[in-house]
Amino acid sequence: MIWLVLAVSCNLAIAMLFKYSERRGLDRAALLAVNYAVAGTVAAILFAFTGEGGGLSVGSGMLALGVGTGVLFIGGYYLFAYSIREAGMGLATGIVKIAVVLPVLVSWFIWEEIPSPFQMAGLVLAGAAFFLIARPAGRANLSGAPPHNHGRLRMAGVLGLLFLSGGLADIAMKTFGEIFASTNSRSLFLLFAFGVAFLVGVGLVVGKGMRTRQWPERPEYGWGLVLGLVNYGSAAFILGAIDELPAPFVFPVNNIAIVGGAAALGVGVWGERLSRTNLAGLAMAAVALVLLWA
Repeated sequence: MIWLVLAVSCNLAIAMLFKYSERRGLDRAALLAVNYAVAGTVAAILFAFTGEGGGLSVGSGMLALGVGTGVLFIGGYYLFAYSIREAGMGLATGIVKIAVVLPVLVSWFIWEEIPSPFQMAGLVLAGAAFFLIARPAGRANLSGAPPHNHGRLRMAGVLGLLFLSGGLADIAMKTFGEIFASTNSRSLFLLFAFGVAFLVGVGLVVGKGMRTRQWPERPEYGWGLVLGLVNYGSAAFILGAIDELPAPFVFPVNNIAIVGGAAALGVGVWGERLSRTNLAGLAMAAVALVLLWA
């Protein structure tokens, strides 16, 4: 059970770090580039000592999938950080978690993995939850000003992109499992995707530096290091939890604890506001997550 607690704690720490970085005005691209450099380095070191068998093909399909996954990794985190600023920790985290409906739908239509009646109900609830979560809670971006139509649309658009990026990243991993996993190392694939995400981040940092003459400072490197360690820990601990507990128990509990914890921390620590509609959406998302793993 300790592994599950640690996995939840790491995921909540990631959201808190993004919230803190927004309040401090840290460079998101630099933070994420350092994060993926650290996570990739840790993964490579551990792989060298516990190496998984198999290699990695260099075919065009594998390369395209690896590059696309890396771009989705850093793009999704970038959107997550931006969504936390616009909508708050609780709502952004809820959207990230219900994005699991996209790989479920793709598995249904492409790989003919027909959802059970419970999963069908979960899909419907998750879709409804999205619209309830994406509705502003009386303030457009926590600034104190009443929301205008363009503020509502911007927030809904950002959360929609976050939902799409999270779902597409899961679809990419599902694609690897279905098509390439039998002849390729999952660990090496993830290392390749981390490397792509790092290079994208470096490109953004260099581009901004050349344009504005502003370069990352010590806080970006320090907090990026922390974020990278926590990011890797979230994946490692959830795998440890699955080794000890049944997956149908681990994933719903993990997701519900993260959604509820992020909402509570957002309200209690950062003073975010959640309307009754938002709370209903988060509760509906929690039920949907249980049903999707039923």
